[in-house]
Amino acid sequence: MKAMVVKEWGSPSILEVVSDPKPGPGEAVLKVRSAGVGLTLLNMRNGSFGGSAPRIMGHELGGDIVELGAGVTSLAIGQRCAVYFYLNCGRCRWCSGGRETLCENFGGFVGVHRDGGFAEYVCLPVANFLPIPDELSYEAAAIATDAVNTNWHCMRERAKINPHDRVLLIGAGGGVGIHGVQVAKLFGAYVIAADVSDEKLALAKQWGADEVINVKKHPNVVEVVKQMTHGKGVNAAVDYVGHGSTFQIAYDSLATSGRAVIVGVGKGDISINPRNLMLTEKVVTGSRHSTRTELIETMEVMARGLIQPVVGMTVPFPEIETIFDAIKDETLLGRGSLSYE
Repeated sequence: MKAMVVKEWGSPSILEVVSDPKPGPGEAVLKVRSAGVGLTLLNMRNGSFGGSAPRIMGHELGGDIVELGAGVTSLAIGQRCAVYFYLNCGRCRWCSGGRETLCENFGGFVGVHRDGGFAEYVCLPVANFLPIPDELSYEAAAIATDAVNTNWHCMRERAKINPHDRVLLIGAGGGVGIHGVQVAKLFGAYVIAADVSDEKLALAKQWGADEVINVKKHPNVVEVVKQMTHGKGVNAAVDYVGHGSTFQIAYDSLATSGRAVIVGVGKGDISINPRNLMLTEKVVTGSRHSTRTELIETMEVMARGLIQPVVGMTVPFPEIETIFDAIKDETLLGRGSLSYE
């Protein structure tokens, strides 16, 4: 099969012909029909997520089951499935308790610790394949597996968004952030979107943002947020960029009892005054991906048309570096997508 192979971490992927994967017991093979592409992949390719190379990356996938390993009865040939990103044990107290992103026997990530789907086929444990609703396209399902379900978990479980909340989204025009706008609006929030360009902010407005902040034109984001909220601050702030500087903005923008949530993976630290934290009962937390149940819920909601995939660029999968270039240049609006036809 054809596959995009990263020979060593830090290097671009190269088109190669490799052996078709064969499923072992409890595994299945998916013919990939669509894949999503976002900033997380660049961090993975730099080696910051661990794993070893050579590696076929790609974890946001939708396709058809074409081969089953021994003992597999929960899937069928021809079944349309999306891929769950984490390699979890399914048995520990966290997996059993509905918080499988915290699995204590965590096996790593699809596309990092095991070959992913920037190839014609991908072989994974059966538990990593979840059925796609009939009403949902392969591309929408692929986008659901990271860019949307990450927000579903974040907004409901970590940021705990309520209809009366004002929410600041930092990096709102990116591949995850733009879907965060939609999820926050679906939960009833008033959304303030912050990003680095008017084009990204126009996209955020298009998908429901109530107010926007161009951080290059208004570097004192906290001051602008306070003006927009009559001096109170926001009830929740979600940082998709993940640098210390951006998460500091998220924290400093909070109202009393506000929740600051970090989703992106960047660099740097933040400063928190313990007395202020105690007196205001603010919450500082992170949000990791989603559970399988939350991915199923996400796809069901998308199948009903309540959240739409926002794709700014689609290219054949051997041209993935084109999308990576747009991500690095901060010109990609929404998510990148790969076609396999």
